Amino acid sequence: MNINHPTPDWHTLGELELPVGVSTNEAVHIWLAEILAPLNLSPDFLERVLISAQESAGHAIQPNAEGTFSRIHIAILVPRDHAPAGKSWGFFHIERIEANLDDNDERHHAIDFYLYVEGE
Repeated sequence: MNINHPTPDWHTLGELELPVGVSTNEAVHIWLAEILAPLNLSPDFLERVLISAQESAGHAIQPNAEGTFSRIHIAILVPRDHAPAGKSWGFFHIERIEANLDDNDERHHAIDFYLYVEGE
């Protein structure tokens, strides 16, 4: 799945797509550990990102007024010229509901995590 981001200053470090109904916690944990390993993040920061991702993915399996979701899509983005390891990082995330252009009944829960070097 290709997602167009509004600014070319962000680089997609990795993407994960899971069907709704699958136990997401373990899959998200394994995937995040692998994707974020090259950044050499502090264990505390990594845990905060993990908890946020697991909670956000959990929103997709809760009943909602929008209907049911077919899948969860998580993307991790970093600045295009991300700083070397050892820096202090922060993050924010955006959650949205996206519909398949070919089939209006199919919706998925998209979550984009933006990791940035604090102070830059």
